Amino acid sequence: MSTLAELRQYSDVSSLKTALHQLCSEFGRITRLDILTAMHEGTKQAICFLRMERPEQEQTLMKSLGVGRFGGEVVFVLNLNVPVTAEDGPSSQWADSDIY
Repeated sequence: MSTLAELRQYSDVSSLKTALHQLCSEFGRITRLDILTAMHEGTKQAICFLRMERPEQEQTLMKSLGVGRFGGEVVFVLNLNVPVTAEDGPSSQWADSDIY
C-alpha cells in the first residue's frame, strides 16, 4: 500500500475511517479519530486527527506515513478523489468522532 495515496480513493468518511483503522492496526489501536471534511480550491479534503494508545505508536505511524503532529494529535490532510459539482462550494464539516 502506498499509504496516503491509497487513502485518497475513499469518497466518504465512513469508508475512510475503516481504512484508517486497518492501516493503523499494525502500529497499535486508535483511541481517537476525528475527520474534518472541507472544500479547498475545488478539491474535497479530509483533515484527519488521530491518537494512538501510546506515544511510541504515534511516532512509528508518523514516521511511516511522513506526517506530523498538531495540538498533540497526529494530523494529515488527504485530497480525496471525488468529483466536485457546481453545488460544492467552500465548506467544512466535522465527521462524527468516536472514541474506540
